[in-house]
Amino acid sequence: LTSYKLKEIIGILNGTTNYILTKMSEEGKDYKEALKEAQEKGYAEADPGKDIDGSDAFNKIFILSAIAFRAEINPDNIYYEGIKNISKLDIEYARELGYTVKLLALARNTGTDLDIRVHPALIPKRHTLANIGGAYNGILVRGGDFGDLTFSGLGAGTLPAGSMIVSDIVEIIKNYDNHHNQYNYFEKKKIRDFSKTYSPYYLRIRVKDRPGVLAEIAGVFARKKVSFLSVIQKGEAGEVADIVFLTH
Repeated sequence: LTSYKLKEIIGILNGTTNYILTKMSEEGKDYKEALKEAQEKGYAEADPGKDIDGSDAFNKIFILSAIAFRAEINPDNIYYEGIKNISKLDIEYARELGYTVKLLALARNTGTDLDIRVHPALIPKRHTLANIGGAYNGILVRGGDFGDLTFSGLGAGTLPAGSMIVSDIVEIIKNYDNHHNQYNYFEKKKIRDFSKTYSPYYLRIRVKDRPGVLAEIAGVFARKKVSFLSVIQKGEAGEVADIVFLTH
């Protein structure tokens, strides 16, 4: 790929969170159950904080973006969040809407800036990355000349982690001078403010189930010129209800 200009990277870059989300999706486990199982199998650390909060995937997409776009970037400007607020309900509603939930790391060269972020996302079930489950990582790279290329491999566990560490150390020792010189050609690039990112959103609102509540909420969105792709409402009459919106 050295002769091509990469335009976009979309990746599942953390095997621990992918394992947890897969267990929640395929076996109906809640977050704590899935995390405990990941720890028992060696896919999660005793303190899994850096995996769960998205910072591990953040560090990886920062490095990948710098190399792919030959960019000198400030990591403090990259938005990231993890999976700790995702519930079984969100997984179930996503499935009903035709999606699966993944922690995605995204990087895109817009031509004027770089759009780099890490956060949970809904992926259509037909998408290549939607079918990468368990402790596997997957990455899709997109370029104008070669289209989309997808790579996948085990991303958590003692052997994959140890192998990659040794491989990186050997690579650094063998090519230190070359890598050092390459950094002189990196250009400073601006990171897009996450608040200015436009994309579809998933929202789940828990309300008291009474006549007119959906119309009231829809009216608020209409005044803000937000339209919906899908809407789900579930609940018991007179009790609380979940209203799920998927925006355009």
